[in-house]
Amino acid sequence: MAEKRKQPNRRKSTDFFGIVFIWMNIAACAGLIAAILIFHRAKPEFETVFDRFYNLQLRRYWDQNYVRFLVDVLGTGTLINAAALLLSRYRGRRSTDHRNLVLFLTILYSLLFVLSKTLL
Repeated sequence: MAEKRKQPNRRKSTDFFGIVFIWMNIAACAGLIAAILIFHRAKPEFETVFDRFYNLQLRRYWDQNYVRFLVDVLGTGTLINAAALLLSRYRGRRSTDHRNLVLFLTILYSLLFVLSKTLL
């Protein structure tokens, strides 16, 4: 049997789609961090012993302005991630090409949160 020789890597630079995928990964991570920060602002305020002692008025409901903005951010992120996953699926030709795990996880988190907020 003839032994297979490894082919040398002839890629000299990253192509346009490679750079687009890198920026989509960065945007996905930044969008997820932004969503976490918006979630923190939207949730009801936590009551502590000091709040009760000083009779401080706390918001006990979800801020709907932030919730709407959060759903918009996550919906946009879901669309961007879905587009990136479709492009990477049709672009990858080799078995050694990476599979954009970050994009898959962020689309999963975004979909779960959007579905939980729209169904509740």
